[in-house]
Amino acid sequence: MDGMNNFAKKSKQASKVLRGLKDDKRKELLLKLADNLDSRMNEVLDANKKDLAYAEEVNLNQALKDRLMLNNDRIKAMSDGVRSIANQEEVVGKLYQEFTNDEGLKIARQRVPLGVILMIFESRPNVVIDCAALSLKSSNAIILKGGKEAKFSNEILGTIIQDTLKGDLPVECVQVLASDSREEVDSLLSLDEYIDVVIPRGGERLIEHVYKNAKMPVIAHFKGLCHMYIDKDADLKKAVDLVINAKTQRTGVCNAIETLLVHKDVVAEFAPTLTKSLKDRDTELRADSEFIKASGQEMKTATEEDWATEYLENILSIRTVNSLEEAISHIDQHGSFHTECIVTENETAKTTFLNQVDASCVAINASTRFNDGGQLGLGAELGISTTKFHAYGPMGAEQMTTSRYVIVGNGNVRS
Repeated sequence: MDGMNNFAKKSKQASKVLRGLKDDKRKELLLKLADNLDSRMNEVLDANKKDLAYAEEVNLNQALKDRLMLNNDRIKAMSDGVRSIANQEEVVGKLYQEFTNDEGLKIARQRVPLGVILMIFESRPNVVIDCAALSLKSSNAIILKGGKEAKFSNEILGTIIQDTLKGDLPVECVQVLASDSREEVDSLLSLDEYIDVVIPRGGERLIEHVYKNAKMPVIAHFKGLCHMYIDKDADLKKAVDLVINAKTQRTGVCNAIETLLVHKDVVAEFAPTLTKSLKDRDTELRADSEFIKASGQEMKTATEEDWATEYLENILSIRTVNSLEEAISHIDQHGSFHTECIVTENETAKTTFLNQVDASCVAINASTRFNDGGQLGLGAELGISTTKFHAYGPMGAEQMTTSRYVIVGNGNVRS
């Protein structure tokens, strides 16, 4: 489509302007964006109410409603994240691994932007602000395509961003695509001449569609089927607190645990206390027969389907395992390369789990909820990549750049 072709072409032109953006101007614009977001909070809340009303109308599930909902605290967290990004060390143009070779050439690697990023995501209007701020920090132009469930929220946030840029940068540096047309999205996915990478952030169907249709590289931000393993040498009081936080602190997020693995040697002591604590928080439990018997409570029996399910709700599946090796094997089979946790006081078990579990983040005696760009010092995140090319884990400004070599000589020629 000519419309999408021109849309993407403008992003490419804007990305060339961003390459020359000075550090002080970048910081100034980011701080201005944070201030504008705070001052226009009521506009954002009014728009979000329209989206929440639509969510009720179409009976959106509770997890998606939670992701969609904005309030004063969440908007303030967004603006604080932008300020954090503004005050971070600059990434673009940074030289590293510098050395002088035998020929007297000064050689270094330099951080450079990817160019134009297409971001396709569901729910989460905060993604618009987080990704816009990170794109400015990394000198990338970005096209943001959210779902129709967040239409009004995304539109006002896009307007605030473009109002911030006017007079200093082309507004096409950050474009929010309001269209719900699948054909227009598919058209963008074919424009590898202008778009350097596409990042889908959402459900399995979305990601599969992008993989199938994109002509440019894809960095997938897939589901979070996260596990916590309670080892035979775990501190069980600590373990209860970690399970409660990782499952119930916020259930509709990708870094909440969906399956708990418990070593058979501690299940008799652990199950009754944990079951009571979770039931006090209205968590639905689906467990194997050994855990159910040890808990002394009635609950659903877990099925093979449960081990493969990302609930995004207040539901937890629980399996008893005979060993650390069996726990790792279960994660290998059912994990989504997102976040995995071990609770243990045994140093050998920690090392084994760390070395053998394949995930973008491994937590040891800490909640999986910490695998988050803001918590890990990135200010915010483009998302959590579950693929290994070009990034693995939360993507901040540095992960939105690549590196090139810089060679400085004095008339050197190769013999």
